[in-house]
Amino acid sequence: MNASDGAEGERRWNEAGRPVVPSLLVDGEATPVLHVSQIAEALGLPPVPGGPPERNGAEAAAILDAWLADIRGAEPEALLLPTPSRGRTPSNLTVNVFHPFELLPAAWQSGEFPWHPQEDDDRERGLGDRGGLLAFAAETAAGWRRFLDVEDLTARDPLVDTSRGPVRFSTLVAFQRWHAAYHYRQLVHAIGDGPGRLDLEPFDDLVLPREVF
Repeated sequence: MNASDGAEGERRWNEAGRPVVPSLLVDGEATPVLHVSQIAEALGLPPVPGGPPERNGAEAAAILDAWLADIRGAEPEALLLPTPSRGRTPSNLTVNVFHPFELLPAAWQSGEFPWHPQEDDDRERGLGDRGGLLAFAAETAAGWRRFLDVEDLTARDPLVDTSRGPVRFSTLVAFQRWHAAYHYRQLVHAIGDGPGRLDLEPFDDLVLPREVF
């Protein structure tokens, strides 16, 4: 249900104590959801299958590289135009996509993943201008590749605390790969084909909605 529809959905959301959105309400208990695996667990369903973390990590890196190449080649003003994605600009979407990959290497060691997308606007302002945005994206993409070069993601799969409950590190990587791919299509739609244009069709186990927005 839609928690901000001004009708039944919002009434139910208020009655449930205004939980984090999205959440799953089962027998009156709200479970915040970051990944579909949490829905399966809450409903007592079999675990959701996922691809190997090393593949997901490498394909996520390819998406970040393509994204970076495209925003480098885009007209500066194109990065600041609102998109149909809740009015977010390509600049803001860059922060939303890259910041989780900034956090993931530390999450592998600490078991903590303090990702709070509602703070993206403040992070974006803190970067200053286009140069700051590009530097942030380049450093994050390079840091993610360094992490993949150093760590063996098949060696262990730590449980990580997130703002929406505990999930396995492999699940986080799988979700952020999907998240980056979803918004990458929006980026291309907003700024047009760029030098980093990446075809997502060959990526296995990557089911994206038909609608770009």
